[in-house]
Amino acid sequence: MRARLYPIGGPSESGDGPRDDPLPSQPMLLVRLLLAALAGGLLFASAATAATLATEKPCYQEGADVVATGTGFAVRALVGIALDGSELGLAQANEQGIWRNKIVAPRVRAGAREREHVLIASDGMNTAIKHFRATEVFAGFSPSKGRIGTLRVRFRVFGFGLYKSDAKVYVHYVRPSGKVRRTVYLGEARGKCGHIRRTRRRLLFPFTPERGTWTLQFDTRKSYRKATDESTFAWFRRPVQVGS
Repeated sequence: MRARLYPIGGPSESGDGPRDDPLPSQPMLLVRLLLAALAGGLLFASAATAATLATEKPCYQEGADVVATGTGFAVRALVGIALDGSELGLAQANEQGIWRNKIVAPRVRAGAREREHVLIASDGMNTAIKHFRATEVFAGFSPSKGRIGTLRVRFRVFGFGLYKSDAKVYVHYVRPSGKVRRTVYLGEARGKCGHIRRTRRRLLFPFTPERGTWTLQFDTRKSYRKATDESTFAWFRRPVQVGS
């Protein structure tokens, strides 16, 4: 599905939807030239103009709204926007040379977990570039097969810094009955999105578990609380079957 540019507040009163058609305008032509320069390694930070481009956060969960704000553009100019080499459409600057639009953070390709994106905006005279990241919220361990009592694994998590930078990550072992048995600290999530690429090798279960389906809830809380879609902390759950 092609990325699209959405005005803040949705479609206009005239009933027009978000504009995603490539227009043969000067701003979009300049964006194409800038993309070519970037691909060839010809554009450097010293070439930046007074225009600026900002996002509200340095990292977003895939599929989330990314609000982009441009300042320092020409008064009421049409501003061409491109993401990762693909044209998104045009934004309209106001009397102060400011515009705000939103895009949807692209999905991260399978197995990548996290990716950096490049947003470019130009009105033909002023140009700004912004880098941001998108992440999958994920937790897992490997190897995934072995004897429960002796299986040693490395844990990994991604997207656990979306609510708080340098967040401490824990795994809660929840019994088949729904009551927590133990909580283990895994480490601090690093980077803009909050990841632990791999922990030291450790027992998957640091105790002898009873038979049944256990739930491993990974989150950033030292004490266990069953996470829901309304929770204001990063979390991920994995079921683990013990016994047949």
